[in-house]
Amino acid sequence: MNAATVWFFAYATTMSRATMQQRAGQLLDAQPGRLENYTLVFNKMVRGGSAEANIQTSRGETVHGVLYRIPESALRLLDRSTGAPDHYRRIQLDVTGANGSPVSAHVYIASKVGKGLRPAAHYLQTLLQGAGEHGLPADYIAVIKAAAGA
Repeated sequence: MNAATVWFFAYATTMSRATMQQRAGQLLDAQPGRLENYTLVFNKMVRGGSAEANIQTSRGETVHGVLYRIPESALRLLDRSTGAPDHYRRIQLDVTGANGSPVSAHVYIASKVGKGLRPAAHYLQTLLQGAGEHGLPADYIAVIKAAAGA
């Protein structure tokens, strides 16, 4: 009997295959994806005064990331590692997959945000590593750096 699987859209450090595997366990598939009418921001407050990535609605903008197919049971592990539902809420959105078709995917959106925050260097490095690992567009990687103030 096959266990149920779901799609998860990673736009932050979980774009890194190693980070995602550490947090979710088994990864069944991975492909680039994009979320239309959202933008990447660094406004999720973390200890020490730095920021983590977050997304917010923004007409005409696009967030690139990675679609991972994972066992449904892995969502509990991801909830625990992100602090959902206290720090993030997990919702389902249509994300465009590598073949151009919509995929219903679980996505985290931060609930505790601030202004004027910047990511720590090691956090940004892991995020950029994941973006490069999955071949996200170079112009989008420039968008990540600009949003981070790098």
